[in-house]
Amino acid sequence: MRKISLFILLGLLVFLLTGCPLLQTQEESCISSGGKITSATCCKSVGDFPDTCKIGACGCAPEHSQEVKICDCGPGKCFNGEKCITGSNYTDS
Repeated sequence: MRKISLFILLGLLVFLLTGCPLLQTQEESCISSGGKITSATCCKSVGDFPDTCKIGACGCAPEHSQEVKICDCGPGKCFNGEKCITGSNYTDS
């Protein structure tokens, strides 16, 4: 049992040290996928780095909005919460 726990712990350590993409922050994901961090006025119900591929996250009236960090992916692209993608490739599932 002790050997199994040691192997699991070592495996987890290697996994974490090799840059597990699941542990990237949204800021890191934005930058590594070609975006830049900026801010925008978005709905109060939205936190930092909203999915800008969907309509509505940043479309509320001023009295229902707040300043949040967003990922600016450039023309024709959007941030899906994980990375910059070409806007036309995004589909709801």
